[in-house]
Amino acid sequence: MKRFLSPLQRMSEALAAAVIAMPLCVAHAAQTEADLKEAIILSCHNEMGEFGAELVRQCIETETAALKDVSSYPDTAEPIVSRCKRSAAGRGWAMVKVCIDQDIAAAAALDRYPAEQAAVIEQCRTEMGQQGPAKVQACVDQRIAAQPAPKR
Repeated sequence: MKRFLSPLQRMSEALAAAVIAMPLCVAHAAQTEADLKEAIILSCHNEMGEFGAELVRQCIETETAALKDVSSYPDTAEPIVSRCKRSAAGRGWAMVKVCIDQDIAAAAALDRYPAEQAAVIEQCRTEMGQQGPAKVQACVDQRIAAQPAPKR
């Protein structure tokens, strides 16, 4: 017997397929500067076209500037840059840049935590896995806030 899907089920399956396909399309896209800029233009037209030419232009300018910034991070930030490119690529270069900036700042902040918090930091690093320093810092801050205040 053939099973018919409800409209909600069909929409859920289509959404799941799109979520799976988007990173694959990004991963297989050519990585030349011209190709990246063309992808920015197409993405901005698709995402912002209904709001007018001015917003499309602003989107293109913002994304192009973010792409340039992402390309200019020092080699020491390469692990963070690579992770953010993988995790935020489908949301645009501006989001990749935000991810990188937040992770760099969080990594620096984690280095300044007192030595007595080392166990909490390591526990959060283990729990957060590959999610990056910003998530680790949020975990550590939450754990520290939950600790009882020292008795006087």
